[in-house]
Amino acid sequence: METRKDLTLYQAFKQAADKVPDETAIFYFDNKISFSKLDQYINRWGSILQNDFNIKKGDSVLIALPNIPQTLILFYAVNKIGAICNMVHPYTPEEGIQKYYNESNCKLAFLFDARVQKELRNFKKFEGNIVICEPQTYLSTKLKTLYRINTHGALRKELKKNSTFYFYCDYKDNEQICHEVELTDEETAVLLHSASTTGISKTIMLSAKSFNFTASKVCEIMCMREEEFIGKAMVSLLPSFHGFGLCMTMHAPLVNCFGVVLIPKYSPKEVAKALKKCKCAISICGVPTVFKTLLYEPAFVNSRHLRDLKSCFSGGDSLPHNIKEHFDTLMVRKKSDCRLFEGYGLTEALSVCAVNTHRHHKIGSVGYPLSGVEFKIFDANNNELEAGSVGEIAIKSSHSMLGYYNNEEATKDTYFDGFLKTGDMGYVDEDGFVYFTSRKKRVIKVSGVAVFPHEIEEIISHIPGVRGVCAIQIPDEKLTHAVKVFVVSDNRNAERIIEECRKHLISWAIPKEIEFVSKLPYTKYHKVNFVKLQEEENKKRGITA
Repeated sequence: METRKDLTLYQAFKQAADKVPDETAIFYFDNKISFSKLDQYINRWGSILQNDFNIKKGDSVLIALPNIPQTLILFYAVNKIGAICNMVHPYTPEEGIQKYYNESNCKLAFLFDARVQKELRNFKKFEGNIVICEPQTYLSTKLKTLYRINTHGALRKELKKNSTFYFYCDYKDNEQICHEVELTDEETAVLLHSASTTGISKTIMLSAKSFNFTASKVCEIMCMREEEFIGKAMVSLLPSFHGFGLCMTMHAPLVNCFGVVLIPKYSPKEVAKALKKCKCAISICGVPTVFKTLLYEPAFVNSRHLRDLKSCFSGGDSLPHNIKEHFDTLMVRKKSDCRLFEGYGLTEALSVCAVNTHRHHKIGSVGYPLSGVEFKIFDANNNELEAGSVGEIAIKSSHSMLGYYNNEEATKDTYFDGFLKTGDMGYVDEDGFVYFTSRKKRVIKVSGVAVFPHEIEEIISHIPGVRGVCAIQIPDEKLTHAVKVFVVSDNRNAERIIEECRKHLISWAIPKEIEFVSKLPYTKYHKVNFVKLQEEENKKRGITA
């Protein structure tokens, strides 16, 4: 379906829901939610947000949930009433949630029960309003009963005493009307958090136009006609705080009239189960480690539903050729036309800018530009380079961000002559295919999740006795990359370092290795020479590239 760029996120969904009201929009374990039923849930929660929580146009609502139906219901409900969705990693520690809540002036936060339970003492001191969502809410009665056996029954009782906590499932049918409030193409609809093009964590402002532009390219990306999507589904295992997951595996399928298979916690076995239950999945999007683990899962490899897949896509990190080769060989053996394709994008340009497809693909490239996306390669002085020359990758398109939240200077520095400078190095060949070579910015991709060395170093540097710290990446069999830190400290207490990191950082950012050293190398500008440390570590491990 051609998605008009001037629609809001909710209007784009509603356009599809009106076209296929009885088709399944969400597959969630043993339950199915139709497009019309999902629209009812969205309207109910839009009304609750307006009338019970007094959320108005321009207010921010924090959503830190795994891939459960509430995530999509709230995403569209918040947008329908003209508020801003602040999408945050669901496993962010309480201090991080409070930081995101305060920085974007949130009026309300939606968290899931296990996250709050884990840090109950801290969350009871949270400054703000929290609605707790339970993953079992939209399960069948049978699965709800099984789920409750393993949940924390005391949580509800404990938090009911606190007037700032509410429970999603306590809000039943709402008689009041949800009044739609539109956001324009130049108004922020969604906040996402990324490394930015400099490698320093920033909050990115995105409009509905950004999402709808990418969604409008689904036929082009999948090499399928509009009508072929109806009755099919996309496996959604990438998280909603990730631009790739939120746009390409949630919003894009729904506005193109096909459903999403929600998997709250990734495991290869759950993907195989989902394919069997759904019976209509045509695509899986993931980071390279996802496809690597799928290839070693017998239930996936032996699934007869692999023949239904049309295209699978890898993003978030470089795709090793052996994984693609192994996956494609499996598809040939299963008599499936599906192939694993690599794409390139960044949160500032909402997830997909170039991608290999059945029609356009080259081994080694990260893809061919989507229609409406222009690539240029610049040198250090912003001179455009010719085909084949390596420089900084820059992009121009109508799905680029509105800017960095409360940071006009950084926004201005990111653009040159209308092009978004990505902070990634690469080149474009004579046929227009894009190639990624390295990162200019400091960011470590741990299982496809952006981890920022600067943030890790900040946390560790505040520990008493620490006189220097530097974080680099090391190879990891399961995660592709992990974090190693070099620490100069009077007190060589590795446990203290891990403890402090766990308090402030997501799990992917917790150092896997800690090496205490007497000193760190410095550049002539008196900055820690992380490049030298990385090179020395690579050499020690026998890594040549």
